Amino acid sequence: MGGPGLEVAKFTFYVFMPMAFMVYFGGPGFYERYVADEAFKFSPPPLKPLPTEPSDIKRALDQLKEARLQRKLMRERVMKEMAEKDRVSAVAGGSR
Repeated sequence: MGGPGLEVAKFTFYVFMPMAFMVYFGGPGFYERYVADEAFKFSPPPLKPLPTEPSDIKRALDQLKEARLQRKLMRERVMKEMAEKDRVSAVAGGSR
């Protein structure tokens, strides 16, 4: 029906089309244009350098512990104030 010319065209399509895809998508230009920027957005570099010396690591850990303790104390203080406010409003509302 199509003859040998059609078979040659099919063969050319089947062989060279995958090769063209591999050359296009595997080339460095495609990576630089579409992939490298997305990989950078996915895992950006840290905002500040991480400590590497043992003394620097210990100092950083101490700072984190202190910050966590400060947040805990602040949270407890706020919760205590809220409980006090609820207690006062319940007493004031119950006396009417």
